Amino acid sequence: MRDIKDYTDKYVDEPFEATMVEIRKHVVIDHYRKYRHENILEIGCGMNPFFLDVDDFENMVIVEPGESFVDNAHKLAMEQKGNIHIFSGFLEEQVQNIQSLGIHFDYIILSSVLHELDDPQKMLHAIHQLCGKDTIVHINVPNANSVHRLIAIEMGLIEDIHEQSDQMKKMQRRRTYDMDLLKEEVERAGFTITDSGSYFVKPFTHLQMQKCLDMGIIDEKVLVGLEKLIKYIPQFGAGIYVDVQRV
Repeated sequence: MRDIKDYTDKYVDEPFEATMVEIRKHVVIDHYRKYRHENILEIGCGMNPFFLDVDDFENMVIVEPGESFVDNAHKLAMEQKGNIHIFSGFLEEQVQNIQSLGIHFDYIILSSVLHELDDPQKMLHAIHQLCGKDTIVHINVPNANSVHRLIAIEMGLIEDIHEQSDQMKKMQRRRTYDMDLLKEEVERAGFTITDSGSYFVKPFTHLQMQKCLDMGIIDEKVLVGLEKLIKYIPQFGAGIYVDVQRV
C-alpha cells in the first residue's frame, strides 16, 4: 500500500523532477494538439495541473490522491477559465462520480503514474470504463532503457535495466518499464496502441542532473539539445509513451 503523504512530501523536493515535469508536458501537449481535446481527464496532477498550460478545452477533470496536490489544484483553478472539476482520491474509487458528470472524454492523461502503482491493471481497467470509442489515452513512464541506466549497468551499479534504484524505492516506484513491457501492460487491459515513442536523453541520474544545473555545467540550451537528441537514439530516452484507444 502506497503512503501518499510520504510520497507527496518527497516529490516536492525530488531533484530535477520539476524540470522533468516540464519536459514531459512538452510531449503531452504535442500529442494533445494532434487529437480532439474539448474534454480532458488528467489522472494525477502533481503540483502543476495541465490546465496551467492549455486553455482550449470545455471541461477539465482532475483526479488526484495527494491531499496537498488537490488543495493546490483547487487554488490554481480559481484563477482559470473553463469548467474544471477536481476529485480527491484514487481513480478506481472515483469512476462513478466522474461518470455522473456526463462528460465524454476526448483525451485522458496518465503522465508518470503507471510505474508507481501496486496494481497497474486496476488503474487501466478504471480508465477503460471512462473511454469512449474515440477517446485517446496518453500514458508515459520512465524508460528502463534510459541512457543513465545503461551507464549504470556498464559501471556495475545495477545488473539489469529493470532493477530498482535507491531513489525508486524512496519514491515508492514499483517497476521500470521498457517499451515492450509497457505495450504488453496496456494491451492486456483492452487497449490498442496508436502511437509510441521515447523522449529526452538523460545521461545522468536526477541528482546528478540537478547538480549540473545548479553549478552551471549545463543550462536551458543543453536541455533543449538533449530533447532534440532523441531523434538520433529514439529508444533510449529518459521516458517512453504510448497513445492508446480501447479495443
